[in-house]
Amino acid sequence: MQFKDIIGQEKLKRQLIETVDNGRISHAQLFLGKGVNGKFALAVSYAQYINCPHKTADDSCGVCLSCKKYQALSHPDLFFSFPVNKGKKGGAEDDDGEERTKDSGISKTASTKDLISTMFNKEWLAYLNETGYYPYLQDWYSRISMDNQQGIINVEEARRIVKDLSFRPSEAHYKVLIIWHPDKMNPSAANLLLKFFEEPPARTLIIMVADEKELLLNTIQSRFQLIPVPKIDSGSLRRHLRSMFPAISTQQIENAVILADGDVHMALSVLMEGEQIKDHFLMFQSWMRMCYKAKSLEEIKDFVEKVSKIGRENQKEFLQYGLRLIHQSLNMNYGHATLTRLTIYEKDWLSKFSPFIHINNSLTIIEKLEKTIFEIGRNASAAIIFMKLSLDLSLLLKIPK
Repeated sequence: MQFKDIIGQEKLKRQLIETVDNGRISHAQLFLGKGVNGKFALAVSYAQYINCPHKTADDSCGVCLSCKKYQALSHPDLFFSFPVNKGKKGGAEDDDGEERTKDSGISKTASTKDLISTMFNKEWLAYLNETGYYPYLQDWYSRISMDNQQGIINVEEARRIVKDLSFRPSEAHYKVLIIWHPDKMNPSAANLLLKFFEEPPARTLIIMVADEKELLLNTIQSRFQLIPVPKIDSGSLRRHLRSMFPAISTQQIENAVILADGDVHMALSVLMEGEQIKDHFLMFQSWMRMCYKAKSLEEIKDFVEKVSKIGRENQKEFLQYGLRLIHQSLNMNYGHATLTRLTIYEKDWLSKFSPFIHINNSLTIIEKLEKTIFEIGRNASAAIIFMKLSLDLSLLLKIPK
């Protein structure tokens, strides 16, 4: 992938090019930014640029053998690591009666600790090509039929990384390892890789691509140069959506840009899967009413039971959606009208709900929602934390201004 194929991010592209031109390529870099904002695509484009023998002032050449192999994701010196787990769908019985994952040939009875990302290479490369190098975690989980399981990067994967990158580059000047969602690395894997991250083999670059720095071990954070990746600017996102959907109305494109807030996956979801956002809205609306009225614990228990079944990534998405509505409530109460990013139905309901979100309770509500997202990511019991959160919210929403 070339820099020219990336949506927006012009300033950061220039900064990355300058690190190469000035010979300041750090061996360990963390591309960090919320949502699907192009950070993974930037990591791949950066690696291609570094190893292109005929690079120009603003991009890789795109036509040399190295670039062609990068664009086909077949370069022998390009490595990926990403979270995986056992799937439950799409399997077929083999001759021994053992169910195997469709297309991958991976035993579904195999221990999770034995799974490594290279077992899913076929699915991974196809997924990257389909998304244009803008992967989204829950979509990836669906691709490999993980249902409601959490993906992991385990100690066996860590051993695989150390082994595969222990050799000299075979063709390029640098071997490049791109780790997507390193927050899914379990402690054993992280500890095994610490020395490797600090002193990798000669001519080896490691790029981690993450959403949240706080989910990474401090010992890992300290070994990586931080590269903040901002949201995609509205103008670039608008042009991208218009080129993809020339028949869609200007108003629909504008609504998607407003709601996406720099996240290309969210923009596409608004245009193509608007019902999912509506489902989050209806669920959040019902939850807030339930917490405020708090007529009985049975009602809250029913909600907790329902939300516990949707899977951890969906739970995190739902809570992130709720956080957005809390922030938008504050914008309605204290901000400027131009700051609001709402659909018609969201705006109508928040006009009634937003007075209950104010300076005396908003910070605590936001902190509790963010803490719950963090705890879900750490595999805490969804039933317990959603019950506690619901009870806390029932008190917080009643705090007077």
